[in-house]
Amino acid sequence: MQLIIFASSAVWNGVHFNLNSVIPWYVILIYGLIYVGVLAWIWRSGKFSSFKTIDFVYIALIVALLIVYNFFISPIIPKVGAITTWFYYPMIGEIFLLLTVAALVGKPGTMAITMFVYTLLSDIFHYGFGGEPFYFIYEILAYGAILDMWLAYRGELFLSPYIKSRPGSTSAGASLEERIKAQASKATTVGYVLMVLDALIGAIPMAVAYSLFYRGFFATFVSGFVYKPSLVYATTIASVGGGIVMGLISLPFVAYIKRVVKGAI
Repeated sequence: MQLIIFASSAVWNGVHFNLNSVIPWYVILIYGLIYVGVLAWIWRSGKFSSFKTIDFVYIALIVALLIVYNFFISPIIPKVGAITTWFYYPMIGEIFLLLTVAALVGKPGTMAITMFVYTLLSDIFHYGFGGEPFYFIYEILAYGAILDMWLAYRGELFLSPYIKSRPGSTSAGASLEERIKAQASKATTVGYVLMVLDALIGAIPMAVAYSLFYRGFFATFVSGFVYKPSLVYATTIASVGGGIVMGLISLPFVAYIKRVVKGAI
């Protein structure tokens, strides 16, 4: 059975504007608007401090490592088609790096900035700008949106075994280290459960991004490829399992890096 059909010709900048996709265009639009709305509301509420120079240093370092991994290391990792079709294990490096930047920065918008810079550099050095700006939208929505919205709740405690303290229990201007010390008694079972949840909420959307978002919409809209719904749904479901495995494997390593860098565990 033919699972992929090339169904249209490019209209502008390599974009086909083919709406015959598995995921309807309005679902992507609504999802994007919800994401932008959540970020706007969070930042207007003043619950998070603005990005600092060190945050951009972390983002720049992770983006550089992502470029190296995705374009130089991942291609030489042995791949078994019967396995990688359903469980793309080379993605573990990307998941590990993206969880790391989320843990080190811990602010909503971290993933949007990271994926924007990554996509920009990928276009400059490898892909070119055909299909833009829609690949920027794809990378941010597919790989970063869910985690950014989760960071609105967890913040700097992402991938730390702590829960939020009651209002007034620590001063508003306290540093992360001071807040962690004040919350030391709260590193309970709930905190460790949230820590695992952090890893899964971060890793699963990344693992299903290609199957669900690219095959389900952007491959059709941008490149004109129409995928059979059965392929999209089956590989997406299988990728959920892969995301769980890769998230849990990455968890202790990212937590260790955060402990070393920020003294947060």
